[in-house]
Amino acid sequence: MQLGYFGDVNPATQVGAPERVATVLRVAAGYTRQSKAKADKSEASPQAQDDATERKARERGCSFKGHYRDIGVFGYDPNAKRKAFERLLDDCRAGLVHEIIVFNVTRFSRREPRDAIPVVLELFDLGVTITSVSEGSFAPGHDNTMELIMLIMRLDAAYQDSRNKSQAIAGTKQKAKEFGGWTGGALPYGMESYAESVTREINGKPVTVTIRRLRPASVREDGTDQAGEVVKMFDRIFEFKDKPWTGKKNAHPASVGAIVAWLNSRKVLTQKGGPWRERTVKRLLTDPRLAGMAAEPVYSRDKGGNQTRNVTGYRILRDENEEPLVIGEALIPQRRFFEAQEWLAGRGRGNRGGTPSKYLLTAMERFYCECGRPKTGSGDVYKCSRPAGVSEEGTHEGGSTIQRADVDYYVASRIMAVITNADADDPETLDILAEATVRLARRNESPEIRSERAALLGERSDIVRSIEQLYSDLRMGIYDGQIGRQQFLADKSSLETRLRAVDARIVVVGDSDLPPLPIEEWTDSEDGNPLGPNSWWARADIEDRRMLVELFVDRITVAKAKERGGTDRTCRVEDRVTVVMASSSADADEGHEAA
Repeated sequence: MQLGYFGDVNPATQVGAPERVATVLRVAAGYTRQSKAKADKSEASPQAQDDATERKARERGCSFKGHYRDIGVFGYDPNAKRKAFERLLDDCRAGLVHEIIVFNVTRFSRREPRDAIPVVLELFDLGVTITSVSEGSFAPGHDNTMELIMLIMRLDAAYQDSRNKSQAIAGTKQKAKEFGGWTGGALPYGMESYAESVTREINGKPVTVTIRRLRPASVREDGTDQAGEVVKMFDRIFEFKDKPWTGKKNAHPASVGAIVAWLNSRKVLTQKGGPWRERTVKRLLTDPRLAGMAAEPVYSRDKGGNQTRNVTGYRILRDENEEPLVIGEALIPQRRFFEAQEWLAGRGRGNRGGTPSKYLLTAMERFYCECGRPKTGSGDVYKCSRPAGVSEEGTHEGGSTIQRADVDYYVASRIMAVITNADADDPETLDILAEATVRLARRNESPEIRSERAALLGERSDIVRSIEQLYSDLRMGIYDGQIGRQQFLADKSSLETRLRAVDARIVVVGDSDLPPLPIEEWTDSEDGNPLGPNSWWARADIEDRRMLVELFVDRITVAKAKERGGTDRTCRVEDRVTVVMASSSADADEGHEAA
């Protein structure tokens, strides 16, 4: 069928009468693409494109079906998902659209011609004309060779233009990275950029490049500017993170949630002038650029594996010696920054400070029900923290309680059994005592050593995240090909070398100034019973007893009783309670989980 006309009168019944025909309007649709949404009135803005394509459709005598818009989509990216464009193609295939109108062919595609030509040929086979507001129409027909050649030339020009720009930008950013420059993007809250000329020798010749660097924005004396607010956020973390906390759950004054509430209560505004949210504060406090280090954001991915715009963290960029690239002045000193990361990652909470508890075993992240939920104290019993009426497949039914005094005594007896056998030549006992010694040293170490360890653990977490992201990129195909594989292996080797160096330093810091365990003090008793009425254990307050549990125990698990209790209980505490004694591997596992 030839598009454009059909006969509404049968000539066979109208002999001698002139043939009357009615025009069928061609249906046109406008396609608008913009890599970034613009609200201005520039000729490339989405609204300007919409106005121009609709006006062009009217000029060509077409019925206008509407606008198909892909905003925030790069035409150069072959993996970009252009949902509106795909919907437009489906409507062309269904015969609902006869002409596609774009502002210029760069809106249609900036891809390599060999990727775009199959789409063009399909449209031509469907009888669809492609019209550019600024470059004319490319129509199908019996002999469309010239039209096709002209369109291919325009598509190739658009592709070459995009490729050249992309390569130039990538080259400029790479050179800026090599020279220690900031490569752009949104400025971190509290920082400002400035230009600096840097001269380096490359291939025996001096090369001067003007790069951008970062520095703290000027800090007002009253601390009311952005840089001052960032400094106060970190000061708040260090003021409260090691102090006892008597607030509600998740209301620790050094927590991200508490910092959000603190900022909003003081009516401090974000970069965009709005209230703070936890995600915004967490992203700010974990941004290595605050410490003068070059970094790139790590984005989350949706269920289909596509990268989203949600930043989940940052990857510190490093030189060939695995040292962080410096891109400017630090608002927060590096060691202070890394130590804060240790806190923000959730490690160490509950080991120092916390609400004084009348219960020996709760609130130490060591005491659990067999179903995996923490045990809580309630009067004379410990009970599973699962809410009443909630059932979980594969776990115990109903509640699970056990007498508090029975469990406390059993755990204490397990600890004293190790302590009183300190002289025994038993490898398992010696391992437990060695780990308890390390833990006691960490409790008593100087603030300087504690700070260095926290900084090292924070740096270790960053390296582990980078290794995990490296493998994620490998699975996504970013390192496909021989050259990509070589780069992956080089990056992997570099990160693992850095990880070994940090782990070695952590061992050195952890092994310094190990104190002797005060075994004689702990086992002191008039009658020889380390848990008797006249023993150290009997005289110790709840915090000293909890300290001993933290030194010698990693995990306590309570199984649900097989039968109900009562005056004649048939179950014994040793049958229900499993105690895992201290092990150095527990800290290592915790470190991996935190990372």
